[in-house]
Parts: sequence; structure tokens; C-alpha cells
Amino acid sequence: MSRVNQHKIAEMLQLSQTTVSRSLANHPAINAETKALVLDTAAKLGYSQRIKRTNTSESTTQPSIWGVLIAMPKQFSGPSETFQQVLRGIADKSSLHESVLDVVYYDPAEKNSQKILRRVRSTGWKGVILIYPLDPVMAHEIANQVPCVSIIENYRHDLIDSVDVDQSEAIYTLIKQLHDQGHRKIGFMSWVYGVDTPWVMRRFGSYVEALFRLKLEFNQSTAINVHAGQELTPEECAQRVAEQVRNGDITAVVCAADHQAYALIEDLATEDIRVPEDLSVTGFDGVNPPHRQKQVATVLVPYEELGRSATHQLVRRIEQPTAPRRHILVDGDIQTGETISRATG
Repeated sequence: MSRVNQHKIAEMLQLSQTTVSRSLANHPAINAETKALVLDTAAKLGYSQRIKRTNTSESTTQPSIWGVLIAMPKQFSGPSETFQQVLRGIADKSSLHESVLDVVYYDPAEKNSQKILRRVRSTGWKGVILIYPLDPVMAHEIANQVPCVSIIENYRHDLIDSVDVDQSEAIYTLIKQLHDQGHRKIGFMSWVYGVDTPWVMRRFGSYVEALFRLKLEFNQSTAINVHAGQELTPEECAQRVAEQVRNGDITAVVCAADHQAYALIEDLATEDIRVPEDLSVTGFDGVNPPHRQKQVATVLVPYEELGRSATHQLVRRIEQPTAPRRHILVDGDIQTGETISRATG
């Protein structure tokens, strides 16, 4: 495999090498969207910047180096638009602080904290933003070495601030829309992943909370892949949902994420279950629909704002390393979509 360099990245993205170089340097003259695209592509290709580590005498003239550690399993095949939105927010805000971003993709299955800690020390990170769940022990080891802020995951560690979308209120609003359309039998579905997914449990918890707030019954049998030992594949999930629709057990289902919802809708079509005519479906995240699919009713997560807020908190944590820990919630926007209709059962 040929060595990855800035010229190769420039060719791939059809940008000038100067633009790539300035994007990697977090130059304020380059817009945040271009920076995010370059940083994301470079990290996925395994490009390592030759970042000169600063020493005390140089610290007033050299930019500080901030790590961005993205936990993503190698088998993940979804679009990187989510990460680019977060990176846009980080790049936009961090350029005001004369910092260089060192973006690293990490497979949580590796569980090799020493590899990341060596990166922290060798590159001289002044702070790090964690995106998506890492093993808590590893996250705590990183936080003991360098100021740390987490996006999405709340590690409940004295030294790790966290920024997340308000999942509880967002899912309540979606279920309230279903309730207003006459739905009383509302199920929940998620996939099983090869890594720990606490965000699924938080969204499931928000679902249960919403049911009780609306005085609806919680039926354990219509909650899929949340019970210990239950590990249905996406195809099996669709078959179970179809069976529940035919039996009159549910008229709507809340999916833990948009990519699950879109796959479910496609699989249900092979079971002759129409969305939303036979079943209403909601998701979470704000992912654009696949080709020729309807826009799912969802929560549009403000990923760019999460990136900005995390950067703001990282500056605070660097300047005040012993300050009380903060857990910040950002409101998501409800996208009505085309997958909710009036309950017929």
C-alpha cells in the first residue's frame, strides 16, 4: 500500500495541496466544512501529521495540539457525515484558540489504551475530545493524563466533562406525537453491536419514561434487544416486529437510531408491512434517508453544536483542571418526517 501523504489526500478530495495543508493546520482562512472533510479523510486513511511537540520556551509561539479520538468499530459501514458535522463544530471553535487538531479513529474492540496514551505523550496533546463510547477504564486513564471532554458518552468521572443531546425530552416528544395520532401500543427496537452501547439503554430508558408520562402501558415483550441474552439480528428484528403488527401487539415502534429505522422499514416491505400505513416508525439522529426511502420521524441531533460546546468545555477544563465536572445537554430538533400516521388498530 502506498504511503498516505497530503498530495494523495488532495487528489482524493479534489482540493489543492495548500488547502489540505492549511486544513490540517486548522488555519482560520479555511472554512470549517472543508477542514472537517480533510481531517476526517486523513484520519480514516491513517495519515499522521508531523506535529512538532511544543516545549516551554516555544509554548507562546507554537499552536497547542488537541486530540480528537473517535471510537468506531472497524466493521462500521455507515456514512461519516455524523463525524464530519462534529468535526466542523470543533474546527470552527478551536481555530479561535490557535490549536491544531490531531484526529484519531480507534476501534474499541482493540482495548489497547497504551497505544492511545503513547499518542498523547508523543504528540503532546494539551486536551482531548472523545467521540462515542470508549471502555470507561481507558477513558479514565486518558483523563488522568490530559484534560478531557466527551461527546455523547457520560463517563461520570471527576475529570471528564460531557456534552450530549437531551435524549429524554426528545424521545418523549416523538412518542407524544405518536400518542396524539392515537397510538397506544408502542414498541421499542434496537440492534445488538459488537461493543458496549450505553446510548441504546439511555434511549430505551427515555422510551419507558415517556410511556409512563403519557400513562401508557409498558409491555416487555414488545421491547426488542434490550433484555439480557436477547441478540436478534436486524433481519430477525424485522420478523419479530412484523409478527407483533399482525398480532395487534403494536401499532408503532421506536427505533434507537435512524440507521436501524431505515433498515427496518426496508425489511418490513418484504413482510408486506407498510410504513406508515400498517406501522408508524420513529428513529433518532437525523440521518438522511437512503435512496427512495421516506424521511423517518426522528430527532435531529445538532452534532455541529455538540462539537462547539465540547470545544468550549475543553478550553474551560484546560484552564481550570480542578473545576467541578459538567454534564451539558443540548436540545435536539424534531423532524416530523413521513413515517407516522393515524393509528388504525
